[in-house]
Amino acid sequence: MSEVQKQLKEKITELETIKKVRKHTLELKARLKEEEKDLEVMAIALDKEQKDVELLEKEGLTTMLHKFLGNREEKLDKEREEYLKASLRYNEIYKSVALIRYELDLLSKKEQTQENVEGEIAVLLKQREEELMQYDPEVALQLNGINDQADKLHKYSVEVEEALSAGKVAFDFVRRAEYHLQQAQNLGQLDMWRHRYYGSGQFKLQSIDQAREAAYQSKHALIKFGNELRDVSGNLQLHVNMEIEDFGQFMNVFFQNVINDWLLQQKINKSLANVSGTRQQVEYLMQQLDQERGTIKTKLEQLEIQRKETIINSVDK
Repeated sequence: MSEVQKQLKEKITELETIKKVRKHTLELKARLKEEEKDLEVMAIALDKEQKDVELLEKEGLTTMLHKFLGNREEKLDKEREEYLKASLRYNEIYKSVALIRYELDLLSKKEQTQENVEGEIAVLLKQREEELMQYDPEVALQLNGINDQADKLHKYSVEVEEALSAGKVAFDFVRRAEYHLQQAQNLGQLDMWRHRYYGSGQFKLQSIDQAREAAYQSKHALIKFGNELRDVSGNLQLHVNMEIEDFGQFMNVFFQNVINDWLLQQKINKSLANVSGTRQQVEYLMQQLDQERGTIKTKLEQLEIQRKETIINSVDK
């Protein structure tokens, strides 16, 4: 066993000990929180019992009456007993809190060394890897294979993140167009089934214009998203339909016509169906990309474990 490998194994053992210390520290902190809460409650109870005893011990008309009736001493004994019990319980919790704080103080000094040990292990792993790459061709071949897989996954991860970023921008524009078309649809339904209320036509026009603007912006974002998807996988395809019907001349000529309200509503409904369909596609593709991100992370973690185990468990020939 080389000196580097020996140091590496020692540091790994040390790190495991530190991790156990950290776990124990978390448990102690949880206990301390509960004990401190109980201590506060007992402090209040102890103060109350003490006041009850002091009140009975005072001489006065009420006290003389209790003496005469023969129950003062009995009550005083009872209050003293309750005070003693509260005092014992308070002291018990107080000592427990003190011990937990003392142990946490000792453990905190050990806990602070975890980052240092992890850094030392990383350096030793690299040194040991270089040794193996130079003197053990069989292990070197395994390590090169692991590193090549990790490099490919890192590059793939960048493409997935870029696609997710482009998808987020596209989704926001599509959702905005959908929202404004829904507003126009609701206003159109009011016009058809009730009576056109003041300003509804103007608001409907504004919603349609805002939807058209968002759709125009979304087309550019969706093209970029589609390009990023192709970089990730040929299986992830986006079929865009962000067509917003032309409402302008139609509304100007027949704005007050009841039949027009019905025809206009059909145009809005068709546009909304187009946009909603695209939004659902983008949502689905974003979910697929997010799952792919999780898969990449898992694979990279597994490769790192495999790499470390190969380095640590290798035997000098």
